[in-house]
Parts: sequence; structure tokens; C-alpha cells
Amino acid sequence: MIRQKLVLTLLLLPLFLAETATAETDYAELVRPLIGTDSEVSFSNGNTYPAVATPFGMTFWTPRTGDETGWIYQYKADRMRGFHATHQPSPWMGDYGNFGVMPFTGVASPELPSSAFSHDTEESKAYYYGVTLEDSDIRAEMTATTRCSVMRFRYPDQSRAWVHLDTYAPGSFEADEEAGIIKGVGPFNRGGVEGDFGCRFVAHFSVPIRSIYRSPDGHWVAVELELPASSTAEVKFGTSFISHEQATVNLNREIGEKSFDDVVAVSKAVWNKRLNVIDIEGASQDQRITFYSNLYRALLFPRILHEENEAGDLVHYSPYSGKVEPGEMYGDNGFWDTFRAVYPLLSIIDPEINASMVRGWINAYKEGGWFPKWASPGYRDCMIGTHVESVIADALCKGINDFDLEAAAEASIKDATALSDNNAYGRKGLKSYLERGYVASDETGEATARTLEFAYDDWCVALVCKYAGRTDVIPQLLERAQNYRNVFDPKVGLMRGRQADGSWRPDFKADEWGGPFTEGCSWHYSWSVLHDMPGLIELMGGDKAFVAKLDAMLAAEPTFGVGHYGGVIHEMTEMVACKMGQYAHGNQPVHHVLYLYNFAGEPWKTAAPVRQVVDTLYGPGPDGYCGDEDNGQMSAWYLFSTLGFYPVCPGKAGYVIGSPRFPKATIHLPGGGDFVIEASGVSDKAIHIEEARIDDQSLSRSWIKHEEIAAGSTLSFKMSEQPNKSWGTSPADRPFGEEAK
Repeated sequence: MIRQKLVLTLLLLPLFLAETATAETDYAELVRPLIGTDSEVSFSNGNTYPAVATPFGMTFWTPRTGDETGWIYQYKADRMRGFHATHQPSPWMGDYGNFGVMPFTGVASPELPSSAFSHDTEESKAYYYGVTLEDSDIRAEMTATTRCSVMRFRYPDQSRAWVHLDTYAPGSFEADEEAGIIKGVGPFNRGGVEGDFGCRFVAHFSVPIRSIYRSPDGHWVAVELELPASSTAEVKFGTSFISHEQATVNLNREIGEKSFDDVVAVSKAVWNKRLNVIDIEGASQDQRITFYSNLYRALLFPRILHEENEAGDLVHYSPYSGKVEPGEMYGDNGFWDTFRAVYPLLSIIDPEINASMVRGWINAYKEGGWFPKWASPGYRDCMIGTHVESVIADALCKGINDFDLEAAAEASIKDATALSDNNAYGRKGLKSYLERGYVASDETGEATARTLEFAYDDWCVALVCKYAGRTDVIPQLLERAQNYRNVFDPKVGLMRGRQADGSWRPDFKADEWGGPFTEGCSWHYSWSVLHDMPGLIELMGGDKAFVAKLDAMLAAEPTFGVGHYGGVIHEMTEMVACKMGQYAHGNQPVHHVLYLYNFAGEPWKTAAPVRQVVDTLYGPGPDGYCGDEDNGQMSAWYLFSTLGFYPVCPGKAGYVIGSPRFPKATIHLPGGGDFVIEASGVSDKAIHIEEARIDDQSLSRSWIKHEEIAAGSTLSFKMSEQPNKSWGTSPADRPFGEEAK
């Protein structure tokens, strides 16, 4: 348990330091959690909700305008339906362990309370939310710690004051009216969990309880309060997935006797400590808001599911075994999204939390028998590939290895070789892939996308096995990593569905969505060979043909065929709105594509489209994203791209250079020292790199090494309006040197 206690100390250190330390810059004031909330089913501007939380917090707290599932908060709404304890990672995945809180006045009735509200009285921060409920003139506020919250309600004088608690499903409430305590259980999760995985909560009222009204069906209770002269009441909430007793332990440890204002100050300081890891200089106010709001989003998921028991040990209620288990556990992560940039970002700014997360995913394997591919909170049948292997491979290549490497290799090999009888884990279509070298499109849906991602994942498994000393399986895995070649049709010059008899899927259309692809078309997936870009360039006919194909993608009309979807899905509409041809930034498979010019000797062509995305598809308003934000991935792309580099291939310890947006940015490294990016002369028009240096050395290659960042150095660019077509063009200067072969 020594390491577990050490990890807990490291994870909670910002909370303890926050009470005495003052952040150098108040970046928390720049965060706008309402960015991305102007979304609906047909068009996503983020599909976010304004989470009041601490980084990777176990329970988030948010205002609720919709029902208890789906779109919790929509910016266009004008009625408030409560304040919501949520564990929702995405509206498409649903919520669990959620419950609602709503103050009201008058008389309790079977009608659920709601109120008109206005954005004019709304204040939304990472650490605080406040709004005036217009129907009752109640000022309602909330703040948060990792597992707890404090809410403060100021009622009109002389009013009958109530607090409504709702679990949205038949449940049990226990009340100790004399002590001012209510206990309840949020609904048990329906998604991929064992046992009674429900969120237990305790609510401690700062004022006496006068009476309790219980709904006949047990969904909710209304608590009438005896108000003091100030007409203000505080309610402290502790949550736990283990027990009400553990919820009380969490509440006492994280909040205790602190007042609402005390917790606001601590939570704000925690966020400032996290956000101060990157300083940007020379940005406009809108750019600063956008940058730090994206950093906030990138630091929310995966969420912590472990808790510290009374003895000080880390424990968690496992969604995989249905038991209380020792050690770390995390949840709510779509690896198909986050492996691309979220985990690489953490490898730079917080390698310890990165290692802790890997330990959590290894615990998931030990407790459930497989790695999850979408954890919410346990196994969920969603998306394709088995990308925990990528997360581990990326950590290992960057020197992050404080976890059970033998178990990591064992679990990775199982993903790559064992057939699963449940699509919530393992690789759907693996039998076909092992027999033919590709997944047959007439046997398995999304087959070509699966083939491409399985090939990359096989490369990642080989890397994990290399570090674990499992050399016996590496040759076979590396051979299978070349299976992407089996779904490339040279006649059309793109990836294509292939049938069980070896023939190509008929009636090929490059812009047809679905069928052999996942939430995209051949234009999007034909670049999904992250681990072997030289091999893909060779297939496409060499450098000039590869660049021409990239140019054609960006120049093409943004047409689409609905394919097996049978109708327009929001991702299609969002691609058209991007105004970048067939490039669909609103979905993750293309997030690396703009950086691929670097691999074919024309790195200057990356600058313009990257800058277009940064400047037109992100912003500081409620419509500030160009698709689903997805657990921090959309945000992490923006952070990397404004800094000037991007992790095209997680598992290779390097980053491809693009176009820095700000004159100066500084990453404060966890071990001390700084990595500084300077872009002399950068402007709206000066987007191209004229020359580059690392410290005092000229840099001719169009990529940087992770070790150069981690050691602390200065990456300097001289920017120009005209491209320098000789910089970074030689084969020796292309990303990742010999490792790319």
C-alpha cells in the first residue's frame, strides 16, 4: 500500500497546497465551461455541459436544463430543472449514479420544481456556478472538490424554503432529521458493470430540517428548511461508489468544516495550479479564453473512481468485478478518441497521473479479464479498436513505466489474439482479420476501419511486448501491423471495403459514409496508418502523389453519401460546415491528417489548414467547437496545434511541427525546468516557419523529440508570410527519422 498512499499524496497535493499557495496567474478566471453547450442532436458545437469539478474529479456538478439523460444542459434553454450530480462522459453514452438538487419555495407537490433563468444572472466557472432562479428569486450556487460539493441557496426573506432531491429512478432515501442529514443512492448503472454500482450520497444541511415530503414512488424527497435570519442555507454533499460510510469519509476529508466560500477558494486554487502548467503570451483575450477553456476540458477525463478509505488506502468499487478492490481505477473514457492527443498531452504535463491512469486500466484487466475499449464506467460496446494498447505504448516510449508491465503485455496480447464473445471488449471481426489479414466487409460492419485500427494496435502491442521482454510474439505482430496494405485499392488510390472472397466491395464512392467505415468515409480513413506513414506514401505512389491526394481532400466538394446510416447524422453536417472539403475535423479519425505533409517533404503545406482550424473551428462562445468534444480530444488537438506541434503517432516519442499560434508559450515541466516555444514575427498572416532552432542548435527536421521537451529546452521559430520550401524537406528531416521506417 505504500505506493498507493504515495500516489494519493501526489494526486491530492494541489488540494493541500492550494490553501497556502497563490497561483502566479489567475487562469481559472478565463475558463468558460459554457463553451460547447449550444448543441443539439442534429448539430454538435461540443455536446458539453458546464461541469463544476476538479481535474479528473469522481463526481461532476452541473446545472440541468433537460431531463436526466441526454443533453443535460443546452444553452438555448430558458428553464432550470435542477443542479445535477453527474458522471456522464457524453450524451451518447448516458449518465449513471446521477441525482438532482433543486431549491424552491412555497408548498411541495408532485410536480417537479423548475424555474425560468437568464444567462444575465448566470456565472459559470470551472470551480463555481451561480444563477438566479427567477420564479422564486432564489440565488443558487455550487462548488466542488474531487468527490464532493457544497451548494448555497439564498431564499427570499419570509419564504417557505425547500430543497428537492431526486434520484430519477425508484430509490431509497434515509433521513436523520435531527442531525440534518439525508442519504440516497443515484440510479445503478446500466452499462457494462457488475454488482450494484450506484453512487451513494450523503447531504448535510447547515440549517434544521422542518419537515420532509416523500414522493409515493420513492424517486424524490422535498426537504423543508428552517432558515436563519440570513435566509441562506448550505448543503454539503459527499459521494461514493462504495458506501454511505465512505461518502461521509470523503466529505469529512475533502470539505469538513469549510464554508462554501472556503471550498470555492480551494477549488479555484486547484484549477489555477493545473492551468498554470502552460503560459501563453501575446494572445488576444478571446484566444486566452479559448486556450484555457480547452485546457480545462482536457483535464476532466478520465474520471477518478478510486477513493481513500479511513485507513488511508486507495480502494475502488470495481465496475468489472462488482467488488471493492485495492488500488486505482478510472472511468468514462472513449479510447478511440482520447488515445490520439489527450494521453500524449498528459505524458508531457503530468506523467505521474498518466502512469496512474495506466495502472487503473491494468486493474480493469485484472478485475474483468479484458481492457475496456470504451469505459463508462465499465465495458461498453462502442467504437472500434482496442486502444488502451496505444495509451500504454505511448507512455512506455516516453519513459513512463511505473506499472505492472507484465500484466500490460498479457492484456495487450489477449486483445490482439483472443476472440471475444462480447463486443464490449476485444476486437469485433478479429477472426476474419487473423485468417485473411483484413476484416471482411460482407461479414462485419465498419470492416475497413477495423482493419486499419487493428493494424495500428498490433504495432502498439508489439511495442508494449518489446518493453516487457515478450520477444516471442513481436515478429507476428509487426507482420500484422502491415495488414493495412490489404485494404488499399491501388485502382482508386484509397482504402476500400474488401469482401471475404478477396474481391473489392462494389460501387465504391470515396464520400460514402459508414459501410466499411466508422462515422466517416474513405477520404477520412485512408490516412489511418499512424505507425507507418512511409509505407502509406509508397502505396499512394510516392511523395508527390501523396501530397496531391492530401490537396485533393482539402479541395474536394464536401459531399457525402449517407450509406448504412440511412440518413444524415450530425457529423456529416459538421463536415460541410467546416468548409475544408472532405476534411471533417468534427470527428477524430482525421485529427492527424493535416500534419501528414511533413512526411512527404512539404511541411509548409501544414500551416494554412491547421491555422484555419484553429482560428475558425474553435472559439470562446457556446458554439465554440466544431463537433463532439469527446473527453478532451477536441481540446487537446487545439492545445497542441496552437503550441505548434502534434502527436501524429502515439507510441513514437516525437511530435510533428505545424504552425505555432502565439509569440511565446511555456510549458512548466513537472520535474522542474521549462519547455519554451518562441515564434518570432508570428501573426495572422505570418503562419509559415522560415527557420527553427532547439536552444542554440539549428533545427532542420520538421519534428521534435519528446526527450527534448522533457529535458527542458527552447524551441525557436522565425515566422514568415511566405513558406520556406526548403525547411524540413529532406528525407532525413522527416518525422520520426529512422524510427518512421
